[in-house]
Amino acid sequence: MDDYEPDDVSPEHCAVWPENWPALELFLGVQTQWRIVAGMGGAQYQGLDYGAIYAHPRLARLGFDEQDERLEQLRHIEVGALEVMNAR
Repeated sequence: MDDYEPDDVSPEHCAVWPENWPALELFLGVQTQWRIVAGMGGAQYQGLDYGAIYAHPRLARLGFDEQDERLEQLRHIEVGALEVMNAR
């Protein structure tokens, strides 16, 4: 699989499957809630702050089964974002 840079694909060419849209909306709602460790080598993103995520209305208003499903989807987005943000 080829590696793509953000500039390689325009927003018009990035479709989101309908079943993934709620997870993307949740991610966009909590995208500033990262746990970060700063040291001599710079900042390292550890992952999302799940305390903040559980309090977010897009997740809090769901039933437990839906929360589990949404969190599983969110973790996939989180892993991809961490790879990009921690790349050096």
